[in-house]
Amino acid sequence: MVQQMIFTAFSTLGLQGQGNTVSSSWIVDSGASNHMTGSSDLLCDLREYSGTQNIQIANSSNLPIVAIGDIGPTFPHVFVSPRLSTNLISVGQMVDNNWDVHLSRNGCLVQDQVSRNVIARGTKVKIIFVAIYYS
Repeated sequence: MVQQMIFTAFSTLGLQGQGNTVSSSWIVDSGASNHMTGSSDLLCDLREYSGTQNIQIANSSNLPIVAIGDIGPTFPHVFVSPRLSTNLISVGQMVDNNWDVHLSRNGCLVQDQVSRNVIARGTKVKIIFVAIYYS
């Protein structure tokens, strides 16, 4: 049932499928271990990935990480895996950066814990939070 809800939400956003098309939207994901995308075109300061990690997806298969880059200066260390069809912002990675992540029926808000400056905010579409990045 949960998988069907996720599939329905992604379908609503146009993010389903095995194609090479990657949306420019970033989904806030509490289950993602790292920020990740299938498109290096969305990143700056792109460099080849030389580690041994893979991205494990919901069906337990692994996707290779081929590069790492940044979504501007605030969101560094984004994994690139060409077969990934969705862009994910990791809640865990944001919390590790000492950011507060607030989720509500009105959307999401990401703030620096010390300065309280807004890092990003997003909207809620069905059950998915879509991040809007601020540089």
